[in-house]
Formats: sequence, structure tokens, C-alpha cells
Amino acid sequence: MRKNYDIIFLTNIPAFYKLRLYGRIAEKKKILVVFLREGNPDRNKDFYQEDRNFEWMVLPGETPQKQALECIRFLKSLDYKELVIGGWDELAFWAAAFCSPRKKNAVVVESSYLESVTTGPKAWIKRIFLSRISKAYCSGASNIKLVEMLGFCGNVVKTGGVGLYRRIPQSVFERRERVKNFLYVGRLSPEKNLEFLVRAFEKLPELTLNVVGFGPQEAELKAIAGANVVFHGAVANAELPKFYQRNDVFVLPSKSEPWGMVVEEALNNGVPVLVSNRVGCAEEIVVHGKNGMVFEWDSEESFLAAIRKLQDVRFYNALRKNIAQRDPVSIEQRQVDCY
Repeated sequence: MRKNYDIIFLTNIPAFYKLRLYGRIAEKKKILVVFLREGNPDRNKDFYQEDRNFEWMVLPGETPQKQALECIRFLKSLDYKELVIGGWDELAFWAAAFCSPRKKNAVVVESSYLESVTTGPKAWIKRIFLSRISKAYCSGASNIKLVEMLGFCGNVVKTGGVGLYRRIPQSVFERRERVKNFLYVGRLSPEKNLEFLVRAFEKLPELTLNVVGFGPQEAELKAIAGANVVFHGAVANAELPKFYQRNDVFVLPSKSEPWGMVVEEALNNGVPVLVSNRVGCAEEIVVHGKNGMVFEWDSEESFLAAIRKLQDVRFYNALRKNIAQRDPVSIEQRQVDCY
């Protein structure tokens, strides 16, 4: 007898925020989640540690070609109402899109127009993929703009996020008397624009920048960092709230960032955010002057002006007061309801 599902999710890795989202969806829908691989070595162990209270499997196949063939065989053996494909950057995703009926096909769009090619041969290839898709689950405004620029004419659903972070009770308003400690959390890699950040803090010796994470640029960044930049290395996800709450401002200076879940985590911990205009969620979650500030990713003048504004204690505490009024439960539920 053929198995029947409401939704089949085909995705690359079991990131914790996706596992949490699938678990909530599984409370109301019969789902199957198919992963292409179990994970990557460039993440903390707990990045993949989350309950899986839903049916799941890892797609067999030692090569992308074998996985694509296995994906076709597997999908043809099942009945399902919707196939949600986790992007267009894997051969198995393409195989799924072309072997499954277009009316059943959906794609998760977490890339944005800010870092994606929308003209030329690469854009043409994306348009071919989207011709097999009837629905696009887009994280936010910048992701919707991408599919519009690619000429997608199907149904567009704004989810408001890329998954469910490990939420704590929303932090209550806590007045602070000075703004001194800044925090970055993430990979230490070129797209995060950390050389720009570290060099900017050379001009802010009275402030401290705490850096949490690891990656290929670690030695290079340590070599150029001043005494006011402190590297903490890898930190378990469960310990991150302590870091957020000890600091005054969270900074994400990326020159390429499709979304930026760490921004949501910071706000959940009551911390105002300072993000570049290349961060995908900046157009969706960060309200300039209300819960944080947005600066031009390659302008030190823009960055330092934002820092000076955040050092105005009245302005800063107004941000904290606004953040304390967030309702993350409703925000989370809206994302789940999209599916």
C-alpha cells in the first residue's frame, strides 16, 4: 500500500530551527522530512540536536547523481498533497521539481535579491527551476522581491522566518545607564564582513566587541584585533542567552546574509540590534529607530554614526522598551500557520 502524506519536505540538513518548525507542523499535518545529509562539520554539535517528532529519513546515494535518481524513484512511490523543496542549489531538488507534478510543487526561498544574481545565465537557470513551482514560501520582503525579479507568477506566501529558534520568554524591559558592550555571534568567514567590524572598533577603544563563533578567518581576525575585541570561540546554543543579555547591542555587519536568525535571538533576549543593509531580515524584522539600527555595509562613517546614536542612553532605552513589547509566540505561530 502506498504511503500518503499531506506534505513532504525535501531539505539539505537537519538544522535545529528547521527541526523545530517541522515538529510544530507535524502536530496538525502528516509530514515526511527527507534530508540530503545529516550535517556539516563546520557547525557546533548542538546545531543538529533537536527532537524529531515526525517521520524522517536521509536520502540514500553516495553522489549527487545517485541521490537525484533515488529521489525520483522515492517520490514516485508515494502519494502527497504538497512537496516543499528547500531551494534550487542541489541536484536532488531539480530532480524532485521535474518528476513531481507542478501543481504540487513548492519551494522555500531563503535567498534574497540582496545577494542573489537576477540577470544573465544564472538567473535564467533559476527561472527554469521556478517554471516547475506553483508556490514559493518566502521568508520576508527581500526574498519575495527576489522571486518577483525572477518573474515568478505562482502563489507567494510570506512566512516571516526561516525556522523556529530556541526561544526563551521574551526579556522584560531593563534600563541601562551606558552602552559599552557589543556582541557578534556567527561564523568567522568573509561574507560576515568581520574585518570591517574589527577595524571599526579600533576607532572605538572605549567600547568592547565580544565575538562568539569560529571559522576560517579566526586567525586573521585575531591578528588585526585590538585589545577591546574579545574572542570567545564556539559557545553551545543553550549558553547564548547569557552572552546576549550581558551585552548592550548585537551587531551583524554581513555583506551577504540571506536572513539572519541571530537577529531574532538577540531581540528575544531584549537586545537592540545593529545590522548592515545586506542582512535579509533587515527589511522584515529590524525597524530602524524602533528596535535597532541599519547601516550601510561598506561605510565606516554610516557604522560609526549608528554607534554614536546608540550611545544616546535615552534613545537606546527606548529601543529596549519597544523590544520588551514583542510577542514572539504570535510571530512563531504565524510561521507555522503558513504551512
